[in-house]
Amino acid sequence: MYLVRQHQKDSSIKYFIRHSYQTESGAWLNKSLFNLGYDPEKYIVYVGDRAFYIDPAVEEAISSQGVAYNDEELEEIFMPFLEPEIRRIMEQFDKRGAKRRRYGKAELEVMQRDIHPFDRRRMCFLKFCHTNIEDLSNQPLPFFNILLNKSRDEIEQVIEEMEFMLSLPEKKNYLYAIFDIPRRFAPRLTRFLPDAQDLELIDKYLLEEICRLDRDSTFLDQGAVPWETKGIHPYLRKYLIQYFDILYRRPVTYTSAGYRTKGDRRVWQPPAKSSDKKHFKAMGISANEFSRMGRKEFIFLFRRKAKEMHPDKGGGHEAFIALQQAYQILIHRKKQQGCK
Repeated sequence: MYLVRQHQKDSSIKYFIRHSYQTESGAWLNKSLFNLGYDPEKYIVYVGDRAFYIDPAVEEAISSQGVAYNDEELEEIFMPFLEPEIRRIMEQFDKRGAKRRRYGKAELEVMQRDIHPFDRRRMCFLKFCHTNIEDLSNQPLPFFNILLNKSRDEIEQVIEEMEFMLSLPEKKNYLYAIFDIPRRFAPRLTRFLPDAQDLELIDKYLLEEICRLDRDSTFLDQGAVPWETKGIHPYLRKYLIQYFDILYRRPVTYTSAGYRTKGDRRVWQPPAKSSDKKHFKAMGISANEFSRMGRKEFIFLFRRKAKEMHPDKGGGHEAFIALQQAYQILIHRKKQQGCK
């Protein structure tokens, strides 16, 4: 059993309990067991300061559908909604009692042979937070086992919970890595740096990959929740929204500078042009040289500088960050000027 968070149009979240099961043909599907509504905590009954049990109505509804489960599974589903002190005690107890079997490489290869490459890439980035995951994602690794014996819907719920912990800069790199875009820019040494690539090409490659996955039966046919309206499935549509509406339509800086407040949201806007002097210095050019450059010429300069100044090549970390920030702001100036 697993917890499902269903985002509503008014930004509220509705919760459900679902169950993954395997058919006689070996396919993994899912079915809904109980509608928890908007406040699952109402089904937690506290006894004293540290004890609780789940409303019998939940257990009866699940049992009536012939689903076998144990108390630990049900407690795991309601864990996020427990009072903080009780949750802390429960989590500590679980850690002390946890014992995991170690599998050899050959065993892992057999167990994990059906894990989709897209899931492998997502798990690798969530584990290591790095865009260079080409080799890692093809290896039999123990942490992939969390995806075994689950329907597509349950896998998406597991990964979405992990994605929630990513910061804004990490999400930008995350999308770049999971849709295998570095492979499209091979053999460039800068292929693992999203800011070093042509944004229009990244747009193109990401859209192609999303459309390919939306047609991929091995990805969606194994227990995906049906989607009645036209368009990309919600499992993939969320990435389109993140990419075009949040991340890649404006540069992302790593400090609070460069943001303006709009309502309760922070929206990026380029700093005043008077601050460009330090960015020209970071790029190693003058204001006149920048004004004479075309957009493609400027991108080529950045790629060359990034290659020379990358920390892996002996460059300084702070200088490399300054180079990235300078590029984000100055390329925005070129776009405003309509340069090609």
